[in-house]
Amino acid sequence: MTITTRLTCFFLALLLLVLLGFSIATYFVADHYLQQQVEERLAAAMNSICGVIETNTDGVEWEPGERRQVLEFSAFEDQLVWWVTDEQGQIVAQSVNPFTSAPSGERDVTARLQAGDQLGNTWLIGQRTIETVPSTNRTSDRERSSSQQEPGKHAALNVTAAILLVPVQATRYQLAGWLGGLSALVWLVSLVAGRFVCRWALAPVRRIADAAEQVQPEDLSERLPPLATHDELAQLTNAFNAMLDRLQQSFERQRRFTSDASHQLRTPLTAILGHVEVSLRRERTDSDYRSVLETVRKKATHLSRVVESLLFLARNDQEANLPSLELLELRDWLPRYVESWSDHVRFNDIALTNETSAIGLVSAQPALLAELLNILLDNACKFSQPGTPIDVSLREDEGRVAIRVQDHGCGIATNELADLFTPFIRSTEARRIGVDGIGLGLSIAQRLARLFAGDLSVTSQAGQGSCFVLWLPQQVAEHGAK
Repeated sequence: MTITTRLTCFFLALLLLVLLGFSIATYFVADHYLQQQVEERLAAAMNSICGVIETNTDGVEWEPGERRQVLEFSAFEDQLVWWVTDEQGQIVAQSVNPFTSAPSGERDVTARLQAGDQLGNTWLIGQRTIETVPSTNRTSDRERSSSQQEPGKHAALNVTAAILLVPVQATRYQLAGWLGGLSALVWLVSLVAGRFVCRWALAPVRRIADAAEQVQPEDLSERLPPLATHDELAQLTNAFNAMLDRLQQSFERQRRFTSDASHQLRTPLTAILGHVEVSLRRERTDSDYRSVLETVRKKATHLSRVVESLLFLARNDQEANLPSLELLELRDWLPRYVESWSDHVRFNDIALTNETSAIGLVSAQPALLAELLNILLDNACKFSQPGTPIDVSLREDEGRVAIRVQDHGCGIATNELADLFTPFIRSTEARRIGVDGIGLGLSIAQRLARLFAGDLSVTSQAGQGSCFVLWLPQQVAEHGAK
């Protein structure tokens, strides 16, 4: 079942309850109003009939001749019957259309009306008794009661009136039919309109689903079309696009690992193969072979450390556990590291300067730190002319230790510094002079610096060289490695 169908069903069920409640409430209010109107008509008719009766101290007299117009009920005369009876129950007067085939007795008429007439119609009945006005002269009252009542005079008259309820019942049935019909019509119209509105409101969801189906693992650059509604759907679209960004970054990290691995493994592998090929060109002495094997062992060990480090870099931050962090005294370690470049053709151009008297204690992984500095020194050698100095210095500044590598080569344009650490980005000058590289070295160096809770900054000027500074937090000996 689609969301459109579920929403439509929910809306129609709720509307049905509302219409049902409204119809029932309207019916009962209208029924109460109709009943009240009938009762008011009956009370008005009773008052009119009682107005024809003359009441005094010598008896009660029916006088229709003098007040005939009072008994005219033109508005609902066909729905009203009435009769007047004396104290013995004999009918004194009655309406023009009395109850069909009613006996002359008042009790029989009332009983028949209460039970329903010959057609099964129901009536609303009202009764009232008009008695003689008592006199203040008790002697005359006793004499009058002992003598015969005057003709036309009665001790009391009973007035009974009844209104036919068939029109009221017919109005009730008609009202119920109208309410039911209108409710059904409103419900059917709401069915069509509600489904249309639901489909229109959920159209962005369908577009989001269609756009999401276009996203393929081979190309994660596709994004959902942004919505300008600033509602929950726009929030969903933004969240989904953010998720795609994270997925793309994850895939890029995997691709970058392959490129990083090839970039970092090529140099030691080339050195190993070169030494092996040279040793195989002709017969060597045992000492020569031992020297070659020692070089291969050193390069293989370095290669193993690089592979371990690259595997670590390929993991997510949550999965990464920095291997073998150690407390390094850079004052002693840095000279040994620079000495490891002794077999490089530019070794004599490298000048090490210690600008601090402190030991420069930092927490780092020696192999990764050496790889980071290898990248900086390698770039300094590639982008500066042989014979120009490459300055490596150590200093402290406000709780941090700085290793600076400065060359005096071609430099980098100021407008290219912002993207310098972006993977695969190479400066215009590097491409112009044809220096080998794929633009991954500095991005790897920056990631390594951040693994040590440090940072890598650069200042450069075209034609005057570049200066890279590795900032590392200074440690205290008793704290141990982090």
